[in-house]
Amino acid sequence: GTTTKGFAKMAGGVLAAVAAFRQIGRVLSGAIKTFTAFEFQMAKVKAISGASDKEFAKLSKTAQDLGRTTFFTAQQVAELQTNYAKLGFTTSEILNAQEATLLLATATGSDLARAAVVAGAAVRGFGLHASETTRVVDVMTLAFNSSALDIEKWQTSMTKVAPIAAGMNIEIEDTAAIMGTLTDAGIEASIAGTS
Repeated sequence: GTTTKGFAKMAGGVLAAVAAFRQIGRVLSGAIKTFTAFEFQMAKVKAISGASDKEFAKLSKTAQDLGRTTFFTAQQVAELQTNYAKLGFTTSEILNAQEATLLLATATGSDLARAAVVAGAAVRGFGLHASETTRVVDVMTLAFNSSALDIEKWQTSMTKVAPIAAGMNIEIEDTAAIMGTLTDAGIEASIAGTS
């Protein structure tokens, strides 16, 4: 009886150890996958942006720092960097635009990569310098929080209105106010943009 109890106790210990090793294996596997995905995304950032080694180190460090200090992951920040690089933003412009874009995505509940595309397209559409990204993001956030506009409606309407408004020297603030008023009146975003 004592031997049987001893074997049962030993078997229980072995099973507990096996379960612990499996859990450790899952955690390590998840960490390796996350690290690999981040590294792959950062490789895309480097290839698209053409950043020097020193610039790339800054991009990578800020992505990791923001991934630790915000509820966005480092990989999501790297996707933001990729999208800005695709729009022709330089490394310093990307670094300056990151935090404002994080705030936009947080305020609107939107995907971080999409927020970067929409904000960057608005900067380019209005012919603004990338250093004005914070201004653009502030205008967008205010427009979204004070009207029926949202990021989807903004993106739809701005494809039509941004270049025309910029050509007529109409500021982004005025354009956002008009778009918000039209959207509040129930006019569809694409029609509002055309109007």
